[in-house]
Amino acid sequence: MIKYFLLFFIGFAFSILLTPWVRSAARRLGAIDPPNERKVHGSPIPRLGGLAIFIPFHLGLLLSYSFDFFSFPSNFLTRIHFEWLFIASLLAFGVGLMDDIRKIPPSVKFSFQVIAGLIVAVTSYRIESISWPLGTLQLGILSIPITVLWIVGITNAINLLDGLDGLAAGTSLIVCFTMFGVSLHDQNIGIALLSLLLAGSILGYLKYNFHPASIFLGDSGSYFLGFILSILSLSSGLKGTTTFAILIPIMILGLPIMDTFLSMLRRVLKSLHIFTIDSQKNILKFFYVNGKSIVTADRDHIHHRLLKLGLTHRNAVFFLYGVTLLLGVATFSSVYLRDVNQALIVAAIAVLSYIGIKKLGYTEIQLLQNGTFLPFFSSPLVSGKTFKFMIDTASISLAYYTAFLLRFEGSIPPPMKKYYLSTIPLILIVRMVSFYLLGIYEGPWRHIGVADFLKILRASVLGCLATALILWTVPFFGVFSWSILFIDFNFLFILMIGTRGSFRILEHLYLTHENGAKRVLIYGLGRSSMDALQEFIRNPGLHLNPIGFIDDTYRNLKKRINGYPVLGSLDSLESILDKISITEIIIPCSGVSEEKLDRLFRICAAHHISLRRYQTRFEEIFSEQEKTFLEQKKELSRSYEHMLN
Repeated sequence: MIKYFLLFFIGFAFSILLTPWVRSAARRLGAIDPPNERKVHGSPIPRLGGLAIFIPFHLGLLLSYSFDFFSFPSNFLTRIHFEWLFIASLLAFGVGLMDDIRKIPPSVKFSFQVIAGLIVAVTSYRIESISWPLGTLQLGILSIPITVLWIVGITNAINLLDGLDGLAAGTSLIVCFTMFGVSLHDQNIGIALLSLLLAGSILGYLKYNFHPASIFLGDSGSYFLGFILSILSLSSGLKGTTTFAILIPIMILGLPIMDTFLSMLRRVLKSLHIFTIDSQKNILKFFYVNGKSIVTADRDHIHHRLLKLGLTHRNAVFFLYGVTLLLGVATFSSVYLRDVNQALIVAAIAVLSYIGIKKLGYTEIQLLQNGTFLPFFSSPLVSGKTFKFMIDTASISLAYYTAFLLRFEGSIPPPMKKYYLSTIPLILIVRMVSFYLLGIYEGPWRHIGVADFLKILRASVLGCLATALILWTVPFFGVFSWSILFIDFNFLFILMIGTRGSFRILEHLYLTHENGAKRVLIYGLGRSSMDALQEFIRNPGLHLNPIGFIDDTYRNLKKRINGYPVLGSLDSLESILDKISITEIIIPCSGVSEEKLDRLFRICAAHHISLRRYQTRFEEIFSEQEKTFLEQKKELSRSYEHMLN
């Protein structure tokens, strides 16, 4: 093992000695990264740090390959066509170096990256097959573009991650150690040695790059690291015999891949418009993008979000180091595990990733909560009967086919397939007629209520009973199964409720999300309070987001009413307001004593929140003659009272 440590030390020594010289050279060349609104540093920093990794890595490789002590596998560099890999890495590094000294367009940088990826895919290495749980997928002619996509993607992923001092370099260091362990386990000695040499080169540079940094990687360093890591990860990962081999390089580079994926996804969704009506041109627009490009830089990467959550610069970096280390341990563990245990690791990573993304607060990707689809459901197109007919036709067909699948446990016999095809026209006609006669196509979906749900239930029951009666009594259709009809009825009712209630569900999710609405508490659980809650839900224009209730009845505490919790009583209101942010408290129109009202007023004043009363009333409308008569009557009444006094 001493040769591994010595090789690591060679890269480390070259790097730690060379970095100060590179820093001075960057200042002389004017390769300085100035601060701006998107950057987190406050003073100009040299940015040719990539030289302090590129040169030590290749010097260490040349020196180590010259001595038999390091025992590189026989003809290893020849077998991987290292001369072509060097040319390709030099292209990726060189275009980044040019950008560090003098800015060049993104299209030029991307073109050089693609050329570098093509050189690797054509001459040295390509992804020819992918192993996954369902078998091995041969890529054929797609192997070259997929290899190029992987190389270019990881190259830019490391570049996007380079937003905090030491983040990209430290993450790459942990990735190198992970690849060293995986390669050593698979007896891939050449890749293990290269990984360790690169790790040493990174560690020597990291001494000067950690917060507060005196030199940055620049595009030269991030492009070179991303390029080399993309190749080493595939070489160390896809040689395994595990059926989950495709996940090994993805797990190794999980953090930069996740950050890049989230960046592209949120930028697309931020510019994506589901439905818009152009009133001037009288045009309907569906699913179009109008906004910033997905390559436009911003301050919403994972590390920026951590800073917004209150973490210090160093703590944010250490936290992401921990995430990368956890992924490295999971990757290394998956090499020893098989089948179900590997699946459990992948599932655990997926769950933790979901929780982490939710905590970071990316509202752009919360399509159900941010109201993205609400304009579509409010459009005249969805409100029209033709659209509803189409949806119901699909729902009836799907429910009926699902019933056959469940009845025959996923494998429908050929005779039953013929039975399905021969009976589906009858099913569609009878049920659509039943739906139409019972009037479920009247009224917009956005105002659907309990009466509409009962109407859907009656229509579903009538349609299923009518089809069952016809299929049972007419000999032409042959075999009849009550179990299929029963399963079919349940699925059809669920689909009908789901399609009709989809708008209300989305609207509820939108209202329970922040969305700039005022956060309100409702006092009491009486009829007036329930009416207030329904009004807030039905009318998003009020911009009121109900958080829950407070109620003085002990047995109601900790219950949930219409999905909203009873948070406490008037006695515990002050502690509730200390824990959660509330803008207003709504009280019912009656039933609140003067004593409680006065106490509520004092609590609200102390916490600087509003107190409002919800009430509904009827106002009679009079004609002008009636108004005149009433005024005269009031005047006579006042005169009479005056005479009596």
